[in-house]
Amino acid sequence: MRHLALLLPLLLLAGCTTPLLGPGCTRFGRDGQLCLLPPAALPPVEGSHMVKVTHDGGEDAFLGLLHIDSRKLELAGFSLFGTSLFDLTYDGTKVTSVPADSKLKPEMLVAMLELSIADPKLLQERLHGLALRTSTDGTQEKRDLYEGNRLVAHLERSLKPLDQSTLSIEIPHSGVKVEITPLAGGKSVP
Repeated sequence: MRHLALLLPLLLLAGCTTPLLGPGCTRFGRDGQLCLLPPAALPPVEGSHMVKVTHDGGEDAFLGLLHIDSRKLELAGFSLFGTSLFDLTYDGTKVTSVPADSKLKPEMLVAMLELSIADPKLLQERLHGLALRTSTDGTQEKRDLYEGNRLVAHLERSLKPLDQSTLSIEIPHSGVKVEITPLAGGKSVP
């Protein structure tokens, strides 16, 4: 019983160090959160992309079809041979993925897309325990997401219409890098 009395305060303290996620929020870093914007707050787009993901020295590639309108964000992934890998949908309240796959982490994919393409002013309001710093050099926009002094994510996007823009997303502490390159035939929605 005495051990339980000593253990209880430790458990309570441990629970206080990691804040609970708010509704519609995704954890970034140790304690930071990004609460997702509704699709209507994102730029509309319709496009096809080659997506390369590098992690732990391995590289995976797939074709991605991205559609964003005022009602939903959809991302469909296909193997290079055309086999369907996943279909992700975000309607502003819920992120779903078919098939449901814990390795895919659909909320994280939506969060990374939003960090790459959403208006930085709108993103600032949705960050908790995180700070977004942006800069441009005339051809590229760079976005760095920090938790305190620790870089959580580095994003680069060419300053072209979204359907023609190349995106690079790097999450240093997990060794993940994502490169998204547009394929011919994609188009932005007016």
